[in-house]
Amino acid sequence: MHGAARYPVRRSLGRSALRWGAVVDLRVVSYNVRSLRDDRSAVVRVLRGLDADVACIQEAPRFLRWRSRCAALARESGLLYVGGGGSTGGTMMLASLRVDVRNTIEYRFSRTPALHRRGAVAARIHRAGASVVVASVHLGLDADERARHRSELVGLVDRFDSEVTVVAGDINERPDQPTWAAIAAEFTDSAAGDETPTFSTADPRRRIDGVFVRGPARIAAYRVADDPDVLVASDHRPVVVDLEVDPTTPRAERR
Repeated sequence: MHGAARYPVRRSLGRSALRWGAVVDLRVVSYNVRSLRDDRSAVVRVLRGLDADVACIQEAPRFLRWRSRCAALARESGLLYVGGGGSTGGTMMLASLRVDVRNTIEYRFSRTPALHRRGAVAARIHRAGASVVVASVHLGLDADERARHRSELVGLVDRFDSEVTVVAGDINERPDQPTWAAIAAEFTDSAAGDETPTFSTADPRRRIDGVFVRGPARIAAYRVADDPDVLVASDHRPVVVDLEVDPTTPRAERR
């Protein structure tokens, strides 16, 4: 069984969701696509099947013709390219036509000598009256660097002064390790105790990819995608989180 058939159908927003006070559904996906070195067509099918409002991508194209390659992946997946890729060390964000994307920031973390320089993409997302800040991130393999970059990441999302903030990405460590624990102390780990491994697809042993939420948003569903396309698309499994957000009067937007 492939694609969306494995996942429950989402409620349609319809007209009622546009009325003030109605709950707004928002689906956020975090997915490390391993630089599209495996089955690129399977990556596209996975992204189409997951039907994300916002897809936070790690290990996106970042070398030759990276911007056109990122845009092509977005287009083929039925999404729009928001930002990132070569400008952020391979971290990227894509979004559905259902959302309005504003105030995008492409951010490079401070450099660690001899290590690949990493980054994040953050944007304010509006849907049917709800305003949410989402950040896509890929932390590194060095523990000290991860701790430093976590602080930079929190500073980045705090620029937006958002009531609801979502951080999604490849943390490169398990929930019982210091940087993950530090993120989970300030944000809610959407897994809520579900320790289903996200890495690797061939030998699933570790949960190192996550979606974290801060503010008045309800986590309606969490799952780690697993179907035949996922198994051949990358060495990571996508994390899929459905949120319910109340429409609010957006605060003043800040860069």
